Order: sequence, then C-alpha cells, then structure tokens
Amino acid sequence: MEQVLAFLKEFNIQTILSLGLIVWYFTSDLKKSLETKIDNLDKDVRDMNTRTGRLEGTVYGKDIYKHVDKE
Repeated sequence: MEQVLAFLKEFNIQTILSLGLIVWYFTSDLKKSLETKIDNLDKDVRDMNTRTGRLEGTVYGKDIYKHVDKE
C-alpha cells in the first residue's frame, strides 16, 4: 500500500483525474459490446445444439432444446 501511495504522490490531482477519465471513456462501451457478443454466441450454440439433435435423429429434440427464433 505504501508503494501505491508513493506512486500517487508523484502526480498531481489533474493527472490522476484525467487518467481516470481516459480509462473510463475507453472501457465504458466494453460491457455493452461483450454482452452483445455473448448473446450472439449463446444463440449460435443453441442453433448448433438443435442441428446436432436433428442429425442424431432425436425425435424429442424439439422438446429438449429451446426453439431459437431467427431475427
């Protein structure tokens, strides 16, 4: 903890605030883009599970796997 405090003492408040603002600006959209990518990946995996079930010849595949609507 002392090393962190010594590091922060070398900078003034404007530098620390501007660094925090820059980090926030570049990471603010990261959560939204990751959620979109994860949702798309989940949809693709569900589609693959449905196709695999149909290839295996399972008659009950429609009851096991959720039906994925195409947007």
